[in-house]
Amino acid sequence: MSSNTRRATTWLALTGLMGAAAITGSTATATAAASAELPVYGVRSAGRTPDEAAALQRAFGLKDVRLDEDGSVSFADESTYLRVPGLDLGAGKPDEDGAETARTALDLDSLRRLRAIPVEDATKRALETLRGAGLLPANATPTARQTTFEVVDANQKAVVSAPLDTAVSFAFTLDGVPLEGPGAKLRIAFDGQGAVAGLTYATRDLVKTGSVPVLTLDEGRERCAKVFGASVRPTGVAYVYEAPPLAEKVDRLEPGLRCDGVNSDGAAVQSVIVGAAVDARLPEPGPVDPPREQGSLSPQWTTRVDVGSEGTGPCSGLPWTANNVASFNNRFTAAGVPVQFSWVNQNAWERDFKDPVFAGGQDQLYADDVDMTYWQGHGSPTGFSFAGCSSNTDTFLSNDDARWGNRDVEWMSLFTCSILQGTSGGQSWATRWGRAFRGLHQINSFDTVSYHSAVHGGKFANYLVRTPFLWWNRPMKVRDAWAQASIDTQPASVTWATMGPIGSGGLANFNDYFWNKGPVGPDTLPTNGYWRISGAS
Repeated sequence: MSSNTRRATTWLALTGLMGAAAITGSTATATAAASAELPVYGVRSAGRTPDEAAALQRAFGLKDVRLDEDGSVSFADESTYLRVPGLDLGAGKPDEDGAETARTALDLDSLRRLRAIPVEDATKRALETLRGAGLLPANATPTARQTTFEVVDANQKAVVSAPLDTAVSFAFTLDGVPLEGPGAKLRIAFDGQGAVAGLTYATRDLVKTGSVPVLTLDEGRERCAKVFGASVRPTGVAYVYEAPPLAEKVDRLEPGLRCDGVNSDGAAVQSVIVGAAVDARLPEPGPVDPPREQGSLSPQWTTRVDVGSEGTGPCSGLPWTANNVASFNNRFTAAGVPVQFSWVNQNAWERDFKDPVFAGGQDQLYADDVDMTYWQGHGSPTGFSFAGCSSNTDTFLSNDDARWGNRDVEWMSLFTCSILQGTSGGQSWATRWGRAFRGLHQINSFDTVSYHSAVHGGKFANYLVRTPFLWWNRPMKVRDAWAQASIDTQPASVTWATMGPIGSGGLANFNDYFWNKGPVGPDTLPTNGYWRISGAS
């Protein structure tokens, strides 16, 4: 038994929670306890100091690091971080709006030669370096895995699977209870030579200040059900501490409940965290938007760069969707990029993502009428769900109904669960979603269940459109921005992923930037196959 497990077991036994182990499946195995308490932790400090950031830089031999105002430390070597070998093929055909494009092909020979250091070596190097710098958190446990780039041909036969790096992600606990969130992140990615390609460090120093009465997990299951609403069935409840972004100046962390479930059409729901304290307040839904009219149409432009967003919120058990979608919208607006449409809750419709070749489909007016569409809600390997919120034309956008890019959209960014799962029902990610690519460049999503977030969209947008200053703050490629936003906001157990088509001559849009921030490839059909990149958060 680990020391963390022993500490948690001792605490729970003393407070009457030993009979309330985590509930999973449809049957509750816990018994209610009369008086249950968990610790409360005060925040002594948040983030790293300039001296600590400099110590990290020296210890890992980095040419520079970025220390944000909130105390988070980050580094990305632009020459190696998530780098995929490519061949420059020169200028491409202008896109549908007349914008210039640049053609890039996959360099399969170079991909086959890529090597990564073993996970054991990466873990040892991370631990020893952090310990030597005096910056290894006592409550952090490392896990390591390789970020991979896969290529399959048009018949979904494997061509190559290459490691891009070996990433060591740390999971945090407080007396054996998981500590999760953007304010509990430590991840180090090593390139094939063992040098650091990327680093993220955002933590708080915490001290136990008391305790608070909490619900048992039986009672917690009822609270999760109340938050999820009628369309979601809870399948798992566990204690957790939520670590908000360091920019949120909190002075204490109280215990929470991590709620997992499935909705009425079988889609896995994003994990949601609510307060575990007996007197904790549930998230309050914001103001209800006026109903969207059946015949309402989005303004349409054909010669400008724009984005759109949709998501299901409290009506599907996701309390922070409106905040997250707004963070995406606001960052693009601040960068001068118009938001053509944004629908949430009952105004988010399945037909907005469905091709008009299918009955009721109108994606040519919405999801396929902008350059990037961002979605948040529940999902599965075969689509995403509107259950509990709307049924227009139905409650589930199936992969069979998706035909994207035949009008405008380049990047479909789906902040949901398991869309790009490796294999499901005997079908690979390429088999399930390959038909969606009709000019679309990328689908950005997840291989696993993702966690609900109020800030993912804003971080993603910021990485795409930020303005360079001296040597840092350069915009990221679209796939890199998705990966980094997911690394920033998701636990280490969550796997982010991006896929795209491979056209004639190996043409592929894996190095796209957002428009006007770097090169963008021309539209291409998947005549030669598909690629996928995936990695741990």
